[in-house]
Amino acid sequence: MAEYRRNEENWNEYQWEREIRRDERRISCYFRELPGCLDLPGEEDMIFSNLLSHPDLVPTGGDPDTLRFWQKPDEDDEDDEEPGDPQRRHPGAEVIDEIDRLATEWNVCCASLLRSNLDLHGLGIVCAFGKLLARVADFVDTDEETARGLKISLGKRAIADLNELVGGLQRICELQRSLISHVTLTIELLGHVRERLVDLVEQLRK
Repeated sequence: MAEYRRNEENWNEYQWEREIRRDERRISCYFRELPGCLDLPGEEDMIFSNLLSHPDLVPTGGDPDTLRFWQKPDEDDEDDEEPGDPQRRHPGAEVIDEIDRLATEWNVCCASLLRSNLDLHGLGIVCAFGKLLARVADFVDTDEETARGLKISLGKRAIADLNELVGGLQRICELQRSLISHVTLTIELLGHVRERLVDLVEQLRK
């Protein structure tokens, strides 16, 4: 979300929530268009031309051409840390480590224990872990002093993503009962993660 922070530092959490939903619609639209354009000459131009045909997908207050740079990383972020300096740890960084560990354990479970007819369900859980990791990383790394509304909104979305992940784990457990013990422990540990995220969001509201 760094590329949309030019003049929006004073937005509240609800304004940011609308923009995050818009961002997710852009992502969804991009991947819907991708299969039909894959490996064609100028596939990126074709996809973004289609995105530009939907005004509701253009970032609020942004020029439509900004969509063409939407997927590119913010190069300024790469210069935030001096080479050789110790990595700065933000409050909540330990949550990222825990989710990453649980995601790794799930990947091992998929490869070794999941029935082959449930591969797509297992991959869906892998993607849900990836989405949660990305969201929590954005939440943790956002500066509360300059973008408190954004940080609160990202925290709320991370909790919602975690709830969706738990729902997916519960469904796959119903489809393969032999995974009950593994899934139950994973859900319990995700519950602790959720409590930590709730605490961090509540601290921001004070």
